[in-house]
Amino acid sequence: MIIDGMMHLEVMGEYWDGLVDDVIEHYDAAGIDKGVILATWMASGCSNDITLAAYERYPDRFIPFGHVRPVDNWRDELERIGRDLGWVGLKLHQRELWYAGGNALKIVREIATLAQQVGIRVIKVHLHEFETIDALSREFSDLTWILPHMGSYMSPNAKLWDYCDLARHRENVYLDTSVTDQYYDLDLAVEWAGADKVTFASDGFMYNPSVEKAKIDALRLPTPHRKRRLTDSEYDKIMGGTMAKLLGILS
Repeated sequence: MIIDGMMHLEVMGEYWDGLVDDVIEHYDAAGIDKGVILATWMASGCSNDITLAAYERYPDRFIPFGHVRPVDNWRDELERIGRDLGWVGLKLHQRELWYAGGNALKIVREIATLAQQVGIRVIKVHLHEFETIDALSREFSDLTWILPHMGSYMSPNAKLWDYCDLARHRENVYLDTSVTDQYYDLDLAVEWAGADKVTFASDGFMYNPSVEKAKIDALRLPTPHRKRRLTDSEYDKIMGGTMAKLLGILS
């Protein structure tokens, strides 16, 4: 089973009729079985309504993740997506966190505390603050933390090695491959983190799932750093096996 670990049902907050069907067309073209869907850059209630409607339309293809931003009534939304809808995953984005006052550690700590209480067990957080990620993943050891873009998307201060090393040595930390700008370093990243700590994600709909999938397919061929090629078992873990395990999905 191939699982896309992150598909936005918007492009920087813009949603349009027919987008959900466009996603399915992309998935069929890329051979992707299921995708984690979510929406960001809009009010928490609106984003979760869009995700719910898409999930209800294609329940066999989509895995819903909730979204909250601190400037909204995020507590009620967490109660809704966790207790009422039974969703197990949550997406947080750094700019939405920073707009709420700048102290991401304090804000995410509050969100994670309630998230645990309502049944959420996986948090996918885009945040270029390594020390904050280190602290949160240590403090909330019962939560699974997935770091998009291998933890260091387009950040001049982020070091790929740091995030890979954290994932390798902390049981509850994982990385996703979406929009890795220096994709030719993915062979290094997989070696540093371990194939069982790397998960495939496209970060659509802005980015194309077929293109993002090709980056992983390329790791089964000779790489620029002459690293060992992915085995079939490692490829299967990255492309969906590990996410299925984290989300409790039967293949």
